[in-house]
Order: sequence, then C-alpha cells, then structure tokens
Amino acid sequence: MRYSFAFIFAIFFCVYGLPCTGIAEDLKKESKQLIGVFKVVDGSSLSFDGKIYKLYGAQGPAFRQKCKKGALPWLCGAAAKKFLLQKIDGLVLRCGLREATVIQCFLKGRDLSLVIIRAGWAVASIKSKAHKKAEAYARKKGLGLWPKK
Repeated sequence: MRYSFAFIFAIFFCVYGLPCTGIAEDLKKESKQLIGVFKVVDGSSLSFDGKIYKLYGAQGPAFRQKCKKGALPWLCGAAAKKFLLQKIDGLVLRCGLREATVIQCFLKGRDLSLVIIRAGWAVASIKSKAHKKAEAYARKKGLGLWPKK
C-alpha cells in the first residue's frame, strides 16, 4: 500500500515525540482517493462503485451526441466514449475527489483529462495552461472532434 507524504510526515513527527498539532487537520484536507477499475459512461465521465463522476478539467460529448463534419452528422459521443474505453479498459486508475462528483484521474502517471483533450475527444473546461495547450494541439492537428484542415 502506498502512503501519502502527509501521512508519512505525521507518523514520523508523532512517533519521535515532536509536536503533532495541526497535522490531523491537514490529513483531513487531503482529497479522498478512489483507486480501482472504473467504467466509462461517456467521453468525460466514469463510474465507480455505482456513482458517476466527471473528469476534472475536461468536457467530452454525451454518449448519444451527434456532431457534423461538413454536412454529414456522425456519432461523436459514441466515438469519444470508445476512445476513453480503449484507454482505460480493465486498468487501475488512481483518482482524487476534487468535488462531490468530480475526479482527477491518473493513468500510468498521466492526467487522464489531458490525455483525452490532447487526442481531441474533449475540450478544456478549466483555464489551466496545460489543458488549453492540449486542446490547441488537438485543434491544430485536426484530431478527434476537430475537423482536419
């Protein structure tokens, strides 16, 4: 089992008789961790233990959403879901709860939101430099949802 830095820090100080005040409060402030195999709901939502979570920083199309490339509609929501499913299918994700139904997940050390945004299957929903840069890359390359130029 892996422990957070704050937990190890707290144990070290308390075991060696150093002041422990305030450390318990810091531990409570750490985000709740969800670790396991998640199910894909749509292009930017996952479910875990029967609860649906949105990925922090990314907004993908809904599962049944249609998009247009030229004059032709296509099932972009289904394509975005398929991409996310291929990325995480059966793999263990490490996610931190950011809000009640919002999680930030990591797959092999990479932020999953950035992975799907950079591939063009979601847009940045926060003003993070990394998220905006990932979206600009996908747009420029015509990946996923973005039309090729």
